[in-house]
Amino acid sequence: MTHYILKRFLLMFPTLFGVAVLIFLLLRVVPGDIVEVRFMAQGQYSSEAVMAIERAKLGLDKPLWQQFTTWMWGLLHLDFGVSMWTGAPITEELKLRFELSLQLAIMATVVATLLAIPLGILAAVKQDTWIDYAVRVFSIAGLAMPSFWLGILMILAMLIIFKWLPPMVFTSFWVNPWENLAQLIWPALAVGYRYSAVATRMMRSAMLEVLREDYIRTARAKGLWLKLILSRHALKNAMLPVITVIGLEFAFLMGGLVVTEQVFSLNGLGMLFVEAISHRDYTLTQALVLIVASVFIFVNFATDIAYAWLDPRIRYR
Repeated sequence: MTHYILKRFLLMFPTLFGVAVLIFLLLRVVPGDIVEVRFMAQGQYSSEAVMAIERAKLGLDKPLWQQFTTWMWGLLHLDFGVSMWTGAPITEELKLRFELSLQLAIMATVVATLLAIPLGILAAVKQDTWIDYAVRVFSIAGLAMPSFWLGILMILAMLIIFKWLPPMVFTSFWVNPWENLAQLIWPALAVGYRYSAVATRMMRSAMLEVLREDYIRTARAKGLWLKLILSRHALKNAMLPVITVIGLEFAFLMGGLVVTEQVFSLNGLGMLFVEAISHRDYTLTQALVLIVASVFIFVNFATDIAYAWLDPRIRYR
């Protein structure tokens, strides 16, 4: 198991380096100049000489290899540089927003997992009964309703029925847990329900497939309790594809909730992504893409470990 974990861990670094090279080159190929965009936003006309001085301040006059080397050297010291648009350190820009997005992703994942696994198992065990049909309708409704639309309905219901709105300003959980949860529980429920719909259907399909295996029939023929068969024999094997779905969705939530963040007035990584790209802010966009890619790679690493724990054949293969 140690050899397996070490091998998977070492594979993360070349992948991260490849992502860094790719995003660096792609941002330089995309049309647009941050210096021109900045002067246009200020409504100013500037000569080529003034813009050349500004490019030199941002380090854009240097050769690409030198820009990339400088950026990578900063990453080794956990320094993402400064924003080309605001001039503020990127670490400060990311600090609060990363905390918000991470907490929302964790809460939505917990909600989705608590809904998906029990409902998927129940639907599989009670196949073709009214319970199965009810769970399938519940999951199909979650797939059909976008999380931002469900969030709008939640806000309208709270405003019309209870005359109350969640806090609009983010408060860290460590500062005021009650205010923090009062704001984030609603987007977590909206996103978690949408997220659980996919995992529920996957859990049901995987459990149905496992329950038809010969070793499950043998366990039933021996007279084992259904609860014991499900928990000890069926659940671990059925969880393999479900863990994949849960892991990928968690990584997506870190930077892919732009519209939902707008609905709930959350200033997370998704909103920062939009601002960075619209302003052609190379350094901030690079940092954001690298962070989200790191989350995906780390989640994939954790998923591999979970696979090896659930199915020993994987780590011995």
